Amino acid sequence: MINKPIKPMLLHKSDLPPHGNLTHQLKFDGFRCIMSYDNGNTRLFTRHQNECTLPFPEIRPSFPIKNAIFDGEMVVMEGIKPCFESVMKRLMTKNDQQIERLSHTLPSHFVAFDILYLNDKDLTKLPLYERLDILNSVISPSNEISICPSSNDGVGLFNKTKELGLEGIVSKDLDSPYLLDTRSHFWLKTKAYLYETVTITGIRKNEFGWSLSKDGNYLGVMEFVPPDARKQFYQISDQIVTKDTDKWKYVQPLIKCEIKFQCYTKSRLLRSPSFVRFVS
Repeated sequence: MINKPIKPMLLHKSDLPPHGNLTHQLKFDGFRCIMSYDNGNTRLFTRHQNECTLPFPEIRPSFPIKNAIFDGEMVVMEGIKPCFESVMKRLMTKNDQQIERLSHTLPSHFVAFDILYLNDKDLTKLPLYERLDILNSVISPSNEISICPSSNDGVGLFNKTKELGLEGIVSKDLDSPYLLDTRSHFWLKTKAYLYETVTITGIRKNEFGWSLSKDGNYLGVMEFVPPDARKQFYQISDQIVTKDTDKWKYVQPLIKCEIKFQCYTKSRLLRSPSFVRFVS
């Protein structure tokens, strides 16, 4: 397992924080990252098994161990909140000089939430509570790495994420093993969505999408709309078309809907908007 990409354990969704013998961890808004540590050398991999060591030269921790594999999230913090756009900029940068500059102006941070391997031993069959104890014994928080905050109070932690505008929580069965390359109900994510009432202003032709606006300001394109809602909209949309181009049909700003989304981007566009209901 050491120095090789792995397929990590994946989760399912939950509308509300679940109850039971669980620990609830903050869900950081970055990208899933596997850290492989071997005799002082660190390699980083995405969940899709692509190596991403080079874009993050500042992530070179030192541990009093021989080797280990950590599961976690790579983030770039802006104040108390992770910024998804910034960590994606870090990940996609290929130029050596730009990488070096960004390592100082947009420093990254690895948030560890599990340990899979330690000193030549596979830990994946151990229950989560034992793995977390081991994780806490290995990692000392620093500028480059820390351990994901967790709580026994899922509802309280989830409400706090909503107050602070964070992404949500992941609830995990404390007795569960780590299941490589498996999407399991042992892990459940509850997202702290934002909600907004917006106006539909256009229909993208080639690839489904509705153009959205609010108070005359463009907010982006919504692609996640259930079939029933699409059918309702199309029953009247042809009657309110104002302009028809190769790529778009523009409509009068008459139909409003409630949407949920993760956050606003820096350019004030909606991130991952999805349809909730029509609003009269």
